[in-house]
Amino acid sequence: MRRPLAALIAAALILTLLAASAPLARAQADPFPRTVSDAAGHTLTVSARPETVAVVGDDPALAQVVEGAALRALPVPPPDAPAWDGIGLLVVPDLYATAYPALIVSAEAAGVPVFVTTPLASLDAYRQRVTALGRATGRDGRAAALRTRLERRVSALDAALEGRPRVRALVLTPERYTFGQGTLISDLIAAAGGVNVAAEAGYDDIRQMDEAAIRALAPDAILLAPGWAAGEIAALREESGARIVPLPFRPTQPDDPAAALLALALALHPARTIPWVLTSFPAPLQPTPR
Repeated sequence: MRRPLAALIAAALILTLLAASAPLARAQADPFPRTVSDAAGHTLTVSARPETVAVVGDDPALAQVVEGAALRALPVPPPDAPAWDGIGLLVVPDLYATAYPALIVSAEAAGVPVFVTTPLASLDAYRQRVTALGRATGRDGRAAALRTRLERRVSALDAALEGRPRVRALVLTPERYTFGQGTLISDLIAAAGGVNVAAEAGYDDIRQMDEAAIRALAPDAILLAPGWAAGEIAALREESGARIVPLPFRPTQPDDPAAALLALALALHPARTIPWVLTSFPAPLQPTPR
């Protein structure tokens, strides 16, 4: 029965991910200049709506708020003094801000405000991040659409899974690292009708697991980050006795938390979630126009 169920879950996941985009709304909350607080607690003033936003590295939340050519990725390591012409905002993770101070000095000297980010550790942090980025970039409507989409999915899954026992889940990377308390994946698992057994056991953040530790946590389902080889999956299934489900997203910082939420619900509660997904996102599907 595993193969047909896996195929059904995969089909439903495809439908879910095809429906993952949110409509772009253009209403603005208030005019520029705007004063915004970033994730590190710094206050910055953005004088005008940025037509182009530069980012160092990969920032999934920013990529949802600012799309297409309006987002310019800088390489890692970034140049000390990029060409700032046309760039209205620099978004940089806190680690890179510390590692590349010359970049920050160069941006500030050019009058480009700097928005520092930190890793997302919860769904509330995601909500706050898209709100702040929406204000900083003048894309308030886009941020509001993303928040609304997430809340609707949380509410719908609450109703679909009402009365169901929570599934004990463990997330593992190919190196057998798992994620415990204070992580976004723990919040997503809870919202999808599960309990992160690593967080329940008191594990902080990231910890590497051996066979004995996995057995001690006694998960019902093990959720695999991308990158596992087929032989490793078979060995894990044999040693753990748990249901094994590969995830179609990075569990550390998912590109799209709303899509990740549905993927997790499908993995943990396929019998309840698949009918709801097929009803909510009937085929054929096209990506929502942006």
